[in-house]
Amino acid sequence: MSLETRDQEYMDRTEVEAAIEYAEIAAEYDVPVTLFVTGKAAEEEPERVKRLATMDDVEIGGHNYWAFDTLVHKGWRGLTGSWNGPRPFQRREIRKTIETFAELGIEIQSWRDHAYRHDSHTAELLSEAGMTHFSDAVEPGGMVREEGGLTVVPINTPPDHEHVYHAFRTPEFVDEDEFEGPFGKESVAVDEWAEWVTDTISEREGVTTVLAHPSCMWLADGMSEFKSLCRTVAAECASSNVQNT
Repeated sequence: MSLETRDQEYMDRTEVEAAIEYAEIAAEYDVPVTLFVTGKAAEEEPERVKRLATMDDVEIGGHNYWAFDTLVHKGWRGLTGSWNGPRPFQRREIRKTIETFAELGIEIQSWRDHAYRHDSHTAELLSEAGMTHFSDAVEPGGMVREEGGLTVVPINTPPDHEHVYHAFRTPEFVDEDEFEGPFGKESVAVDEWAEWVTDTISEREGVTTVLAHPSCMWLADGMSEFKSLCRTVAAECASSNVQNT
């Protein structure tokens, strides 16, 4: 919470508290989730993060330690355009994140950089540190593959934060924003986004990865549509006799 993001300004709880509610909803439908958590969040809310790690069908993954919010990160970005910092610093941040979770009895093997911001060193450093899965790529139609000693699990449905109206992300904000990602520039109401996601799932074969942040789902409609999405995903998987992913 010390990051003080624009989303957090609209919340009456911490993001970890929202994640606990989120995980409880997913567990109702046996939908497994990986929650990528910064090391700093684990330091600030250790008991809540430990609770998350013991919940059914929850995997904790790494999400950097400081979320690129130090002077080193900002200075390096100004010099090179990279958010990650110099290679030795990036290695230190990865290992500091892993060690912070280990102190809570949590072993992490999956990683997503904050805001998908990685550089040419990231995959190698993650593999050296014992990570096995990397989920930084946003790719319509993307497939799971092996790269750089890691299993790459792309986000192959529209990410919620960039495409759902919530909190500061109003229609007026989106109209003035210059953002355009792999799924385009459009933002929609959360129910339309959920339909967009389920349509994408039904059209795909193989592993489908949905990016839905606890904070976004709570801010959009109190997680009502997230609950419906979990129900739909569970039914889809039951009818096709495949495992939820």
